[in-house]
Amino acid sequence: MKYYKGPEGDQRIWFDENEIEAIAEDELRKAKLLPTTEKPVTDLERLIEGHLGAALDQYAELEQGVLGLTEFVPGRSPAISISRDLTGSALDDDDPLPGLRGRWRATLAHEASHVLLHRFLFELDPNQAQLFGDEAIVSLTGQRLMRCLKRDVGARAGGSDWREVQANRGMAALLMPRRVFTKVANSEMGTKAGLAVVVARLAERFEVSKQAARIRLTTLKLVDDPEAPRLPSLSAGGAD
Repeated sequence: MKYYKGPEGDQRIWFDENEIEAIAEDELRKAKLLPTTEKPVTDLERLIEGHLGAALDQYAELEQGVLGLTEFVPGRSPAISISRDLTGSALDDDDPLPGLRGRWRATLAHEASHVLLHRFLFELDPNQAQLFGDEAIVSLTGQRLMRCLKRDVGARAGGSDWREVQANRGMAALLMPRRVFTKVANSEMGTKAGLAVVVARLAERFEVSKQAARIRLTTLKLVDDPEAPRLPSLSAGGAD
């Protein structure tokens, strides 16, 4: 992890892609929730409430277009809210639309990633503040509420907000841990089935959307895709 200045002079934190993968896997292992090839579905609710100690409201009244929200208040546990419309449509409808459960799980994992990657910003002690300067800490922690819009949550989403880019990378790592996903994907591809079939099988086994499964395949370089998303390099000007 590194601190750096963004294009507008704001203070930001930088995680290498491999670092985010390692953080997610380490937390899953510590929580004793690391998926296996036999049971590849991450128990996100236990991770959030049992391990991360965050308050979780899955039927929250959120603004239209907001899927999830994470609130950080110094001295308190993080609070994660998920849109009641999303949860209701994904879990309570008798015949939910395809992909809704995957979107619901992606939103949970996205918010959990905010806690994993950004929680410490709101727990900095005075000695740490002196290291970076008061203005740096204010700019880092000024956004107490992290609202995740429909355009923010998703394998290719995140736009130019560095926090959302990082949270989406963490989301993929929590839902489809690299080592387990690679083993399962190689097994599925060993059946000689077409890519569409492999993607559908992976989506079903990990309880994610087909888009998420396909992009995970490409970002881990298990299949070729020249349009696969990458976290921008620090030398290229940060996370924009």
